[in-house]
Amino acid sequence: MVFWMVFWVWATFGFLADDVFKPLQQVRSALMWTLDATMVVMALAVVRRKAWLLGIAAFVALTWVVTCVINRESTLFWVNGMREFVGLLLVYPVMLFIMDDDTSRSHFLDSFDRQGLYFLIVQALCIVIQLAMYGAGDLVGGGFGHFYSGQVSVAIYLVSFLLIRRRIDYDHFLYSLGQNKVYIILLLPTFLNETKVSFVMLVLYFLLLVPVDRKLLLRWAVVMPLVAIVAWLAVTVYSYTTRNNLEGNRFGSTQELMAYFMLDDIEKAEGDARWNIENNRGIADVPRLTKLMYLAVLNQQEPGHVLAGFGVGHFKGGTQIVASQFARDYDWLLMGSVPYVFHIYIQLGLLGLLLLQLYWVALALYRPQWASARDEGLQLMLLAVVLIIYFYNDMLRNLAFCMIFFTLLAASWRPPRHVTAPSASPSSAPSCRPPCHSSAVATKS
Repeated sequence: MVFWMVFWVWATFGFLADDVFKPLQQVRSALMWTLDATMVVMALAVVRRKAWLLGIAAFVALTWVVTCVINRESTLFWVNGMREFVGLLLVYPVMLFIMDDDTSRSHFLDSFDRQGLYFLIVQALCIVIQLAMYGAGDLVGGGFGHFYSGQVSVAIYLVSFLLIRRRIDYDHFLYSLGQNKVYIILLLPTFLNETKVSFVMLVLYFLLLVPVDRKLLLRWAVVMPLVAIVAWLAVTVYSYTTRNNLEGNRFGSTQELMAYFMLDDIEKAEGDARWNIENNRGIADVPRLTKLMYLAVLNQQEPGHVLAGFGVGHFKGGTQIVASQFARDYDWLLMGSVPYVFHIYIQLGLLGLLLLQLYWVALALYRPQWASARDEGLQLMLLAVVLIIYFYNDMLRNLAFCMIFFTLLAASWRPPRHVTAPSASPSSAPSCRPPCHSSAVATKS
C-alpha cells in the first residue's frame, strides 16, 4: 500500500540520515517534498465528498490570501508552508475512504496490527541505539530522527493503545493484559529519551484503557498493581538514563519546574535566547509558556497581525527556499519546542485558532456512514493528546504522526457488531468484545 510506504519512509528516514548514513541528509528536503506530494495525490485520487473538498479548498484559498496578498510573501513560499498542513487536512479523509466498507476496513486494521507492532519494535531499537550514542535527550527521537523525542514518545503510546485496546477481553481483564504484555513492555523506551510527557501519557494510557461501567472499581483494583509496577519501572529507567543529564534532572524544586516552562522575566527572552544561539551550537529553546506569553510583546513590535497572522511558511525554509524576513528576525523565537497554538497563531492569527477549533468539532460530530457507535475511550485519548499538543509541541506538522493519529480517529468509530474479531496472534487475547474492532481480508488502497 502507498499509505504504508509513505509512513515507513517518514518514520525511519530521520534515524537513517542522522545516525546511520549521514550523506542521506542531503536528500532530506527532496524526499520530504516527495512524501508530502504523494499524500496530496493520494487524497486527490480518493476524496470525493463535496464537504471535504470545499473545506480543503476554502482553507487553501484563505492561506494564500493571508500569505501572498496580506503579508506579501511569494507563492513558492506559501506552497512550502502549506506542506505543514498536509497531514492535518488530508490524512483523515484518506482514512475514511480506506475504511468505507467492511472488507477494506477489516483488512487495513489487520495490517495495522502488524505494522503497528513493527513500528513499536523499530522505535525501541532506534531509541536504544541513540541512547547509547548520545545519552538521554533531544537526539533520541527514534526513527523520526534527532529532536523528535517528544513526538516519537506520544506516537508510541498511541500505537500501543490501539493495538492493546483491540485485543482486550474485559471479561478476563488481567489475563488479557498478561497475554498482550508486549505492547506494555514496548512503552518503556519512551523513558529513555528524557521526555516528561511520557509520564502524562502513561497515566492516560491506563486510565482510558479501563472502560467506565459498573465494574470500574473492580477493574481498577486489578489494574492498579500493574500500573504501580510499570510506573516504578518508568521512573527507574528515566532516573538511570538521565542521572548525568542536567536537563533531565533539573526538577528538584517547584521553582526549577516552573523555570522549565516559563522564564521569570519575559523581556529577557530574546537576550537569553540569542546568547544560547551563540554559545550553544545555534540552539535557543525558549520555554513553551514563555513563547505564548511573548505573543503580547510580539503584537506590539509587529502590529496588525493579530487577526490573520504573518502567513504560512515561517517555520520552514532556509534550505531549498529562503527563509522569510520575519523568520530571520525572530529565529530565536520560532526554533525549538513550539506549542501548536503558537504555531497556528504566528501563521494565521486568531482566525487560524478559531478554524482549528471548528475543525476538531466537525471531526467529532461527523459520523462515517459505516459507523454504529463511538469508542469513547479511544476518542478521549485523542482529545487528551490534542490538548497536550496545544501547549507541548507542534507534532501535527509531522506527516507520520498524523497518519497514526487519524488512523486511531477513524478506528474509534465502531462498525456494526456482526464483523469478526482480530485474527489470532501470539499476543492476542483469547476473546474480544467492543471496543475491539474488525479484521478480515482484501484491500482498497
